[in-house]
Amino acid sequence: MRRTLVTGGLLAVFAALLAQFGGALGLEEIRSALLGAALGAALGLVPGNDAALPRAVGFLVGFALGWIGYALRAGVLPDTGSGRAVAAFLVIAVLTGICAATLGWMPLWSGLLGIAAIAGAYEFAFGLDPTAFTTESVTAATTVLLAAAVGFLVGALAGAFVPDDGETREHRPVATGSSEPSVPSGRGSDNAGVQILDKPAEA
Repeated sequence: MRRTLVTGGLLAVFAALLAQFGGALGLEEIRSALLGAALGAALGLVPGNDAALPRAVGFLVGFALGWIGYALRAGVLPDTGSGRAVAAFLVIAVLTGICAATLGWMPLWSGLLGIAAIAGAYEFAFGLDPTAFTTESVTAATTVLLAAAVGFLVGALAGAFVPDDGETREHRPVATGSSEPSVPSGRGSDNAGVQILDKPAEA
């Protein structure tokens, strides 16, 4: 609960500042900035045994491969369903091969987040004008990467320094309100719980 509140609060403040002053920083695509912040925070908050460096490297590799996929669609592949299918297959296949070559050091899911970041930031603009790839792709990439970096920093720091309630709670024995029955010592304990009934006297 504590980690959720701290991380969510910091991201909310960052999103508000980004929406208000993003234009002064050259971030023209506020939608892409919010997308990057959310994906970056998820990259840092997802629990697991992966360190921060492999996650960040995987995100950047996936992002770069996604950008190369758009370059292929803009200059080589036809802007049809088959062209988009070939680009998507190549990007994910190459990413999978790179992750496999690292023997699990670079997680596949972080690379997929990188692909999702560039796709969410640039797919709409690419569909409107594929010939403006060299300018619009750079703008979208810069915006989403900067926002993702801040979101990742917030998520990673919150995960490392803000303990969750479950991590700080001490395990105390639960009082049941009952105690073990005491066993009497001596020979009487041999006959504990045994009720002796006298035979009725014969008439």
